[in-house]
Amino acid sequence: MRRLLACLGTVAIHASARSTTPADIKARVEEGEGVPFFDERFSCRQDGGAWSAFRELVEYGRQQIFDPDEGEILAKELVLSLAERTANVSLILQCNVGVIAGYHLLARRYVAAGDDWKAYRLLQLALIYVFTLRNALRVPEEAARDWATRTDRIVSEIKILKERLHQEQQRRYLRLPQVDPTLRIDLRIAVVSICAYPPEHPLVLRNITPSNRKSYGLLHDYDVHVHYEHPMPGKGVHIQHSKLQLVAHYLRSGIYDWVAWFDCDSIIMNLNRTLDSIIFRYARRNARLAVDSEEDGPRNASLAPQAEYDTFGGTHDYAEPFEDEVLESYVGHVGSCNSDEGCYLSTSVRVNPRVQYRATLRAAQIDMEQDSEKLSFVTLAGRDMGECNPKPDSDFDCRLHNCFTDIEVDPAAVATGRVTLEARAVRTHNDCHCSRIHGICYSAALAALEELEGEKVTDPRYGAFLVLTLTPFVANSSQMSRPDEPTREIEESGIPGCSCQQLPMTCSRAPFDATTWHNSVNSFAKPAAVRRRGAECVDSDVLLGISVSLPLCLQLCREVPSCRFVAYGVGRKRGQCHWEIGDCLEFEDDFYNVYDITPTLGVSQISAISRTGCSTRCALAAEEDRLGPPDEGVDLLITEEGWGLSSANWLIRRSDWSIDFLERAFRLCHSDMPLFGDQDAMIELLLNPGSLSLGAADDRDPLDSHAVIVPQREINAYDVPRWKLFVMMHSAFCWIAFVLLRHFAASEICSYLSSKRDARESLESRRCRKGCVYPAIGLELLAQLLAESGYILRMGHSRWQGQI
Repeated sequence: MRRLLACLGTVAIHASARSTTPADIKARVEEGEGVPFFDERFSCRQDGGAWSAFRELVEYGRQQIFDPDEGEILAKELVLSLAERTANVSLILQCNVGVIAGYHLLARRYVAAGDDWKAYRLLQLALIYVFTLRNALRVPEEAARDWATRTDRIVSEIKILKERLHQEQQRRYLRLPQVDPTLRIDLRIAVVSICAYPPEHPLVLRNITPSNRKSYGLLHDYDVHVHYEHPMPGKGVHIQHSKLQLVAHYLRSGIYDWVAWFDCDSIIMNLNRTLDSIIFRYARRNARLAVDSEEDGPRNASLAPQAEYDTFGGTHDYAEPFEDEVLESYVGHVGSCNSDEGCYLSTSVRVNPRVQYRATLRAAQIDMEQDSEKLSFVTLAGRDMGECNPKPDSDFDCRLHNCFTDIEVDPAAVATGRVTLEARAVRTHNDCHCSRIHGICYSAALAALEELEGEKVTDPRYGAFLVLTLTPFVANSSQMSRPDEPTREIEESGIPGCSCQQLPMTCSRAPFDATTWHNSVNSFAKPAAVRRRGAECVDSDVLLGISVSLPLCLQLCREVPSCRFVAYGVGRKRGQCHWEIGDCLEFEDDFYNVYDITPTLGVSQISAISRTGCSTRCALAAEEDRLGPPDEGVDLLITEEGWGLSSANWLIRRSDWSIDFLERAFRLCHSDMPLFGDQDAMIELLLNPGSLSLGAADDRDPLDSHAVIVPQREINAYDVPRWKLFVMMHSAFCWIAFVLLRHFAASEICSYLSSKRDARESLESRRCRKGCVYPAIGLELLAQLLAESGYILRMGHSRWQGQI
């Protein structure tokens, strides 16, 4: 230990003769002591040089960055200027709000252009600089109006984009091999944590975490290093920052192939699941969102009748959608279409060729008061849908009008894998601002009034704005699926309904003795059977979550002992998740699909690719047969939590890139920008270069190519209330069950459980929402309760006061 501390001590940048306890170090930084330009963080330097020019660019760009003629040039100038201004983060406090506004404006431009991934990352970068303001996570009101940026809008847009991109991430995971969760190969792995809690601390993690790590390490032959003291004492280093150098030290030692960092308040609940299995599955280049150049040709060729279409935005997914996925595409023209020739619009949407779709087209009523102001033609998958002429009462009525609703798409077009929409808007002036991120339009006249009141607008003005929604359906939906059919198919063949056979999993080992550490079960997600589409059960129901994905909705139902049927919202109710109580034998039409999770209970583990069609499943099964070891160059496996990348639990490979990355991150948060946490420093290094690059990318996600996003459920289950996870009332106290590794904070234990028809349950839900009081329940008992569902638990901090 002394040798380690001496080694780490040499990298400290500056020391302090005063108290160097973590609390004192943090307090001084929060007050701005030693932070360059801390007093300037709410303003922007008028230096007649670089910052003055940056401010002029952002202010002018807000008005013109969507202009058809110079918008693209301005966007490129803003990218280059932001890259230059953020190259030295020590100087950013000289114009902190301006940098936030620059990221936010650029994100708006990318959203409007249809590049949601780059916009998503830019917003995350904006937020880490909101944190450096040290102003209760808010941009000051006057600066917010001046720069046209607000924290609540940034957070809201991050949430919307995260939900929008979620399904694409799930498709990415389907490319990956299915790995036995107990797989153990010849990887040398260390598990590292710092549990430097003082003896008087109310949490007993010093006693729980080490024994938890030891049990896990002994089972799988992992080295475990739990540090009870600050690894860099007396050097003025925040303990959060020190973990970066600590992990770098273990990598530099050359002893380990991979190092797993787990925060001390993360408890491993399913000890049978190996880190090897996570590495073997996710450390692969095809886990990245690669740009498929082969898709570009057919898509552009489908726009053929005109030399060019005046299309701005649109959705062009590269991976085949799920069979139950509702698809939505935005397409429009920025600028006026006020001529007889008008504007031609087109979007080509990737669809699943094995399902049927119903289409709904909504058009903003932009300057359509007169008969001549309209969509003069609309075609969908080659079918002439006529014109769309809503005739609103005013040219400034910008609401969305249904041009057609629930029109069945030609199956022959769907079978090609793409559905193309084409339209022409004539005599429509750009009288409306539209937001592709929110899917709404509003009057330019109203926006002008808001400008006079100091509320600056950053949405482009459109001459045409269309929203195409494709909802999958089953032709014989009136016929109820027999609950026992999926079970019989799974038992008879590895891939239901396919002639190919899925390869059996290998490398299994004897399970961990649950009596040694708290009980653990396998949490491998199994598929569910569709019971009825376009309907919900007549019986009572309980709300499990809103704005959740289908896989999460099914998992939430599995966590409830009595839940068998679950209704998942589609269309306008997309993301709602309800536990259907009762036998679910009668239905009423509604915007839900009803699933039965019980056909898979007791069935052996099967691949998550069972949700895809036969050809894809067979191809993936064949790929598993020739699967090699994890790819070189994938060095970091990290998760995302509510708003951005998480630094709580991650795995990193020994490589030159990894050591350099950790050392740069340490310098960034310890010396260059002391207001950064380790999480902020990692986000800056992983996202900023790719997000501010103008070169051609091999990946749609600007995340550093050495990193791969792992599903949060794997090693960092967290974020209960913000992302609407499920907490149920049980035996007079609240308990939550989730996935492999659990990461809790005190305020994030409870969400509410509501019932639309049961007042008693609503009362219980309010009790849970108020704070989830666990009477006389210690951490060990809580961990045991959670372990019965088999996961990792992340605890909290001093706010718990020794009581959950």
